[in-house]
Amino acid sequence: MQKEKELRALFQKNDTSVIIDRTKKRETQIQIRRCQHTEPVHKSRWRILIHQICYMDKTVFLIHLMVCAGVFLWGHGAQWERISMIAAGALGALSLLEVGNMFFQGTTELAESCYFNASQLAAFQMAYPGLLSLAVLLATTVYSGLKGQLDILNTGIYTLVPFVFTECVCLTVLLMEAGRRSLLLLVAAGVFSALFWGVLTLVPRLYEASALAFWGAALAAGTGILMIQLRRFFSALDRGELLCAD
Repeated sequence: MQKEKELRALFQKNDTSVIIDRTKKRETQIQIRRCQHTEPVHKSRWRILIHQICYMDKTVFLIHLMVCAGVFLWGHGAQWERISMIAAGALGALSLLEVGNMFFQGTTELAESCYFNASQLAAFQMAYPGLLSLAVLLATTVYSGLKGQLDILNTGIYTLVPFVFTECVCLTVLLMEAGRRSLLLLVAAGVFSALFWGVLTLVPRLYEASALAFWGAALAAGTGILMIQLRRFFSALDRGELLCAD
């Protein structure tokens, strides 16, 4: 009880230094009154998904859609084999930009107090761009493989490895406090990863038949690392460690 009183006193002392913008306060009160007259959120999973789509940041989503469309239109025939790894790296970074945006805006504590808590929002904001990116990469690989007579299996593995490892790099950035405070760090990590995989495409011996086992092992290792990082991320988010760092 003593600790609770001390914490309450600290919060009260800190609140006295907060300057309230009365104009924004009035606008917020108006929005709250409007929300009180809206239809309550239904408990079905489908309605929950619909509401998450309605309230998510559309800017990053539109950027992601434009990049996906550009990748699909640009990647055709033999050209896709050369640019697939760069495109996969770029889409891997974009797939985590949406959840990163929640930290950059400093709204994770607010999100945790809402109907959809921070973990639910983060899971959704990781799932839909990741699935969208994978669908575009898969569709482009199959289309290019059929049109350009490429080895679809090999090209698919070459594409998935940079996608998975780029997500590992970007998730590592988000697990760091500095990475959650700066959009530039996440963008820089994505650009570096895309350029790194682009340089690897200039080494022909890495794409010979004898190297396929290496790429398969790299994909398995990257997937394992990504699963561990996701577990760490959501565990830290549930414990409030990431929220308190904002």
